[in-house]
Amino acid sequence: MSWFRLQHGPQRVERDVDAELRFHLDMRTQRLVERGLDPASARAQALSQFGDWDQVRTELLAIDTQQEKTVKRADYLAELRQDTLYAVRALRHNLGFALVVVLSLAIGIGANTAIFTLIDALLLRPLPVPEADRLVVIGNPARTNSASDGSLRTDLFSYPVYVDLSRRPQLLDGLAATGRTGRLDATIDEGAAGSAPTATDATEAEHPRGRLVSGNYFAVLGVPTFIGRPLTVDDDRTANGSPVAVISYAYWQRRFQGDRGVLGRSITINRVPFTIVGVAPPGFHGEVVGRMTDIWMPLTMQPALAKQDWLTKPNTCWLLLVGRRSAGVTLPQVQAAYTTIVWRALAASVPSPDAMAGLTKEELSIAAGARGLSPLRALYAEPLTTLMAAVGLVLLVVCANVANLLLARGAARERELSVRMALGAGRVRVVRQLLTESLILGALGGAAGLLLAFWGSQAMLRLASAGAGAIPLDVRMDWRVLGFTLVVTGVTAVLFGLAPALRATRVELGTSLRSGGRGTTGGLLGGPGRIGAGKLLVVLQVALSLILLVGTGMLVRSTRALASVDPGLARDRLLIVTVDAAPTGLEGERLAALSRTMLERIRAIPGVAAATFSENGIFSGTESATSLQVIGFSPRAEDDTVANYDRVGPGYVNAIGARLVEGRDFTDRDDERAPRVALINATMAAFYFPRGAAVGRRLVVDSATYEIVGVVADTKDHELRQVRARRMYLPAYQVGPVPLEFTFELQATGDPTQLMTAVRRELSAVNGSLLVLNNDPLTTLMRQSISQDLLVARVASFFGALALGLAALGLYGVMMYATLRRTSEFGLRMALGADGARVRRMVLGEALALVAGGTVVGVPLALAASRLLRNQLYGVEAIDLPSIAAALGVLVVSATIAGYLPAARAARVGPLEALRVE
Repeated sequence: MSWFRLQHGPQRVERDVDAELRFHLDMRTQRLVERGLDPASARAQALSQFGDWDQVRTELLAIDTQQEKTVKRADYLAELRQDTLYAVRALRHNLGFALVVVLSLAIGIGANTAIFTLIDALLLRPLPVPEADRLVVIGNPARTNSASDGSLRTDLFSYPVYVDLSRRPQLLDGLAATGRTGRLDATIDEGAAGSAPTATDATEAEHPRGRLVSGNYFAVLGVPTFIGRPLTVDDDRTANGSPVAVISYAYWQRRFQGDRGVLGRSITINRVPFTIVGVAPPGFHGEVVGRMTDIWMPLTMQPALAKQDWLTKPNTCWLLLVGRRSAGVTLPQVQAAYTTIVWRALAASVPSPDAMAGLTKEELSIAAGARGLSPLRALYAEPLTTLMAAVGLVLLVVCANVANLLLARGAARERELSVRMALGAGRVRVVRQLLTESLILGALGGAAGLLLAFWGSQAMLRLASAGAGAIPLDVRMDWRVLGFTLVVTGVTAVLFGLAPALRATRVELGTSLRSGGRGTTGGLLGGPGRIGAGKLLVVLQVALSLILLVGTGMLVRSTRALASVDPGLARDRLLIVTVDAAPTGLEGERLAALSRTMLERIRAIPGVAAATFSENGIFSGTESATSLQVIGFSPRAEDDTVANYDRVGPGYVNAIGARLVEGRDFTDRDDERAPRVALINATMAAFYFPRGAAVGRRLVVDSATYEIVGVVADTKDHELRQVRARRMYLPAYQVGPVPLEFTFELQATGDPTQLMTAVRRELSAVNGSLLVLNNDPLTTLMRQSISQDLLVARVASFFGALALGLAALGLYGVMMYATLRRTSEFGLRMALGADGARVRRMVLGEALALVAGGTVVGVPLALAASRLLRNQLYGVEAIDLPSIAAALGVLVVSATIAGYLPAARAARVGPLEALRVE
């Protein structure tokens, strides 16, 4: 190596420059000596004539160093081109081998890229707005489609609170608000711009996705319009005063075919004519990630759209706030300032000091808003992280498999490589050429993986939606995804290519040339007293596959446990129908009469065993809670006076299939004229009345006293992981006005899906303006509630099976290769009297020994990894023996099949075949 350093690099350049300078100095000195000067004087005069020796040396070093770099670069590029062409020719001659490797890599890299694409789109990618890192979100960014009426909150804000905050935007260039619209029923005027829509030119109603936003929304986000103008503060000054809208670029292309004459066109939304004033730029879909917004309208149009006024109600919370930090202002500064400002604004709106005391115990979130808002992050962040770990393990299994193939190929090419090295090729040069082949295979696998990733990410979005249509997440390939794929491809190529390249070039030239490449496979299969690299890679594949199989088994068992949970309801016979009565324009007594008429018509449908309605619904994602006072109970903590509740219709317990523990159900007589009554669940009864009956006891809610007339068994009516909580049910006709949006629960005598069309028909017959928002069997809603669990279980199962198949393939390949290389040994054994069964058992035992080694390594790793899944498991312990046993069983069966084929071949080797091989 010292010779190598002397012959190359800066030392050689310095030596050459010094030699050249000495030559010129010696020649000049010699000429002066020939003219009669003594040698010492001649050398001194030559040096003086030469000038500044150090300066000349420095200049020559710079010139030669640059030339050296140029030559090296040219040589390197020439060698790289030569290596690439040689690698391409070699792979073309082994096309089957190349296709197997590329396909394996495409699966591994594609799986990783697909999962990362979802992580990028949901968790990493900032909004497509200028300087997105300056955005700030006040409130819970997951509550994008929520509303709460009755008390102030810190995760959502009322319009009066927003107005108060927007008047003093300290440290912010602006503070915008955004809120839900509910379902939109839109018809588009096909007439001339500016004309009013008519019955003859209006298209059939459609349901675009909309957001109500403040007038400064586009200014705060820094989003210009593609054509037209954005919403402004002038559009947001008076209630129902500015019926204007900005539409998205995608909606403009889809619905108006990109017609620039769309400006000034009229679109009627919920019977309110809006004028289109602008089109948002391409790629901008709003601040809610995972929801493609079509239309933005001013906040002040909310009363006209919803047919109820939320603008004047300080206790109706439905807005999230988005601000932009001023230049030079940090996020901690905004958090410190707005924590005080928001609490001050809430205190100004809170009705009583007691209510404020309860509110201060809630968390106020002020966080970075670069990634926008999304309810999907909380649902899928942990599952996606789990899947990322799973596909990482799959990629390692792929790398081990490909490395085994390359080791076998290197052993087969041993004579070729020996000849090249004997003719003068250095080991580094040969390793570089072999790595070039690996990089080409990796690049082809990465390119194919990108194609698989695009398809895979779309498929996983469809899986995550649980049959409700793919989640509208933007999964385009951006620079982060491409960079990730490039890095993974490069690392993968090094992982599977470096060790085989080093092993293939570590040969004894004389031995290899004499043997013709036969019998020198110790590095792959191992020799006396040691285990070869190929067998170690099989052990690694088995261990990694075991980790995946155990984790997959636990996730599948958890999902099955969730899916089989008894919710305490008539799960297989319930139909859940959500209705929005706002478009009818009815209120008060007229709305109550409408609800009674709808309930009567629904109960009269053939096949309906019972029917009722509720405000929140079942598995709707909506929950209500309130403070109460239980007469005769002394609270020990403030939370003791809080319970969840729902407003429900008559016959609720019977209709949903719940069990009545004691007392009675609500009836049609429990209306506004009757004494106030309530139902409570078993958990609430046990908490407040541990030593006596609950029926007949009284409680106070909002200054009204209710008598408990029944106790209902606990149900899981919101989510399957639901823990026991105190809950009460109040008659809908006794607690304030009937809500504009409520849910019917129908118990069918048979298949509830058979009632869906009839229910829609009856509701339309009652009032044609009613909007049916959802119409689903309970089983569908329950399945959708565990969509993230289903996604992880299904995808992990696929990758677990894939890893198992790759491990079995790797075992088969190594054992078959070993069998072929040991043909002479097996022939000799058979000649000496060994029977085929003994040889078969010997080879199969070697294969199972590798599996045993992988099991010894994999089981502890699987136990450690399983603890990371505990937050995602339901009804499954962190150490789940059935999952471990099932994984081991599947692994042993697969290994036995993979090892039996080479063992059977070894048992058929005869002495004559062994001689032919020799």
